[in-house]
Amino acid sequence: MKITIRIGSMQLWFSLLGSIIVLGGCQSESQWRAGPEFGSTVNEAVQAQLVNPNAPVGNQKVTTGLDGSAAKSSVDNYQKSFEVRVPTSSGVYPTGASFGTSAGAPK
Repeated sequence: MKITIRIGSMQLWFSLLGSIIVLGGCQSESQWRAGPEFGSTVNEAVQAQLVNPNAPVGNQKVTTGLDGSAAKSSVDNYQKSFEVRVPTSSGVYPTGASFGTSAGAPK
C-alpha cells in the first residue's frame, strides 16, 4: 500500500489551520465579562459567609495571646503529634483471640 501526499493539499490544510488560529486572536471579549458586575456573585457568596462583615470596626479589645509556658506546651504537643509510635510486641494475643475452633462449635 502506497500513501501519496500531495504538497498542494498539505499547504492548503496548513494555511487553513493558520488562518483559524490568527482569526481566533481577533475575537472580541465576550459581553458577560465586559460588564461591571463581573465577579459579583463570588463576592456576594463570600460576604454571605462572614459572621461579622464589620469585624475590625469598633473592636477595642487588645489581643494579648498566650503566656510563655502555655505557648511552649502547645507547640510541644503539636510536634509530638507527628511522631510515629512503634507498637511493642509482648507475644500475648489480645483477650478473646484464639486459634482453632470456637468453644460453641459442634464436635
